[in-house]
Amino acid sequence: MKKSLSISIFVLSLFAGSLTMVRPGEAAVVPFQGILPRIASTLSSPEAIARYMWKNFGVESDQANFGQEDHWQSPEELLATKKGDCEDFARFAYEILRLNGRKAFMVNIYDKHGYGHTVCVFSENGRYQAIDGTDVKRLNAATLTEVFNKIHPSWDNAAIVKAAPQGAHGIILKAFHRS
Repeated sequence: MKKSLSISIFVLSLFAGSLTMVRPGEAAVVPFQGILPRIASTLSSPEAIARYMWKNFGVESDQANFGQEDHWQSPEELLATKKGDCEDFARFAYEILRLNGRKAFMVNIYDKHGYGHTVCVFSENGRYQAIDGTDVKRLNAATLTEVFNKIHPSWDNAAIVKAAPQGAHGIILKAFHRS
């Protein structure tokens, strides 16, 4: 008979220089707390952000990564796991752009067949551009509808979103419906 035993793990924090107690499953994230501003300071352009993600992260579904259908990783979690899906890449790009003082947001785009995709949209010279996974899309779109059309031409619904607390999913801030 196997007994389940929960063991507290002690981790030497690399950045705080102190002994930190964390729960099992959280150990990988602790060393990355507070590192995001330092990473952001080295990634001064959308292309640098996309290149960083391409070099450092692999693509893996939430089901394979976490055993659940949908999990929005924090940027620190993504740094720890080194793998994620479109929401994780969009959130990482959004946070880096935001830390660098740029206006950005995350957008979910859906079609009528249930396909959904998340990208990070940012404004540059009065036009919308996107970081789509590890690729910068120079859309030069005047409107968000134009962004949706260029990212996924058969889009049906879209939304500006933010990550929910605890990373379970996204929260819709503004919804768009194709007319």
